[in-house]
Amino acid sequence: MLRLAAPIAALQLGLMLYGVVDMMFLGRLGPDALSGVGVGNAVYFGLFIAGLGAMLGIDTMSSRAWGAGQPKVCAAVFVHAVVLALGTALILFAGLHLAGPFYRLVGVDPGVAATALTFLGVLKYTIFPGILFVACRQYLQSMDVTRPLLWAIALGNLLNAFLNWVLIFGRLGAPALGVRGSATASLAATWLMLAVVGTVAARRVRASGWRFHGWHRSVFAELLALGIPAGLQTLTEVCAFAFTTLLMGRLGAVPVSGHQIVLNMASVTFMVPLGISMSAAVRVGQGLGAGDRPAAARAGDTAIAVGVAFMALTAAVFWAVPEALVRLYTSDAAVLAVAVPLVHIAALFQVFDGAQVVLTGALRGVGETRLPLWANLFGHWAVGVPVGATLGLSLGWGPRGLWWGLSLGLVLTAGLLYWAWRRRSAPLRET
Repeated sequence: MLRLAAPIAALQLGLMLYGVVDMMFLGRLGPDALSGVGVGNAVYFGLFIAGLGAMLGIDTMSSRAWGAGQPKVCAAVFVHAVVLALGTALILFAGLHLAGPFYRLVGVDPGVAATALTFLGVLKYTIFPGILFVACRQYLQSMDVTRPLLWAIALGNLLNAFLNWVLIFGRLGAPALGVRGSATASLAATWLMLAVVGTVAARRVRASGWRFHGWHRSVFAELLALGIPAGLQTLTEVCAFAFTTLLMGRLGAVPVSGHQIVLNMASVTFMVPLGISMSAAVRVGQGLGAGDRPAAARAGDTAIAVGVAFMALTAAVFWAVPEALVRLYTSDAAVLAVAVPLVHIAALFQVFDGAQVVLTGALRGVGETRLPLWANLFGHWAVGVPVGATLGLSLGWGPRGLWWGLSLGLVLTAGLLYWAWRRRSAPLRET
C-alpha cells in the first residue's frame, strides 16, 4: 500500500503546490488580490472537484480488471472515460459562466467579486485539460503506473512558478497581468501535464492490444453509475468549504485572506490522505479483482490507519507553530490576527478530515459510492454549514464560527463513513 500511496500522495502534494506558489506570489499584491483569487478558486475548484469525482469510477473498474489480469478491459474503461471527461468538462465550463450571478446571490463584496471574475476569465479554460488529465491519471495509477505522473507534476510546477514570476509582475518584458497572470500560468502548466500523461496513457492503451470494436454502453453506464455519486459526493464536500469562503466574503477582504491562507494550509496536508485514499481504492479493487477478499479488507484498514497517523502529526504541527506557518504567506498584521486562531481549529479537525477521505476511497474500492454521498450531505449540509453560518454570521463569532461549523461537519462525516466501511468490509473478513 505504501509503495503505491507514496507516489500518489507526492502527486497530490505536487498538485497542491500550484496553489501554494500562486498564493505566495499573489500575497505580494495584498489582501484584495488574495481574497479575490480565493473566492474565484472557491467556485472553480468546487466544480472541478465534481468533475474529478465523475472520473473516480475508473479506480473501481480498471483496478479490478488489472487485478484480474485483463489490461484490455482497463484500456476500454479509459477510452470510455475520455468521452465522459470531455462531456463533463463542457458542462462545468458552462457552469463557470454563472459565477457572477452566484456571487451577487450570496452577497460577496463587489470588489472581491470583481477580482474573482477577472481571475476566472482565464482560469475557466483550464477545466478541459484538467479533467482529461484526471482521466489519464486514474487510468495509469489503477495499474500502479505512477512515475510519469510525478514527472508531469514536477514539470508543471516549474513552469507554473516561472510564469507566475513573469506574468504577475511583468518581468522579462512581459506585461504585468496581476491575477490574470497567475491564471495564465496555471493554464499553461495544466496543458503541459496533460501532454505528458496523455502520451503515456495512449502508449499503454496500444500496448494492451485493445482495439475499438464499437461503443460499449454497459462500460459507459457503469462509469456513470459509479462516477455520478462520487462526483456529487466530492462536490458536496468541496462546496461546503467553498460556500464557507463565500460566506466569509460578507466579512470583507481581510477575513477572506486569513481564511484562504489557512484553507490552503489545510488543503496541503489533506493531499496526503487524499493520495492514500486513491491508493486504498486501487488496492481494495485489485484485491477483489484477484479474488482475495481478505486482502481487500486489509488494504482498506491499512490505508485508514496510515491516513489517520499522518494527520495526527500534522495536527501537532498546526497546534505548535500556527503563526510561523501563516507568516510563510503574509506578514500583514490584520490577516495574521484572523488566520492564527483558524490554524488552531484546523489542527483539531485534521484527523477527522484525513479519516473521512481515506474511508471514502476504501468504500469506492468495493464499489460503494452512494453512502459517502449521503454521509457528506448530512455531515456538512444538514449540520456543519448551517451551524457555521449561525455561529459566524448570526451570533457574531466571525471566521472562527464558520470554521467550527466546518469542523463539526467533518467529525460527523468521518463517523458515518467509518460505520459504513465496517458494515461493507465485514463480509470480506469472513471469507
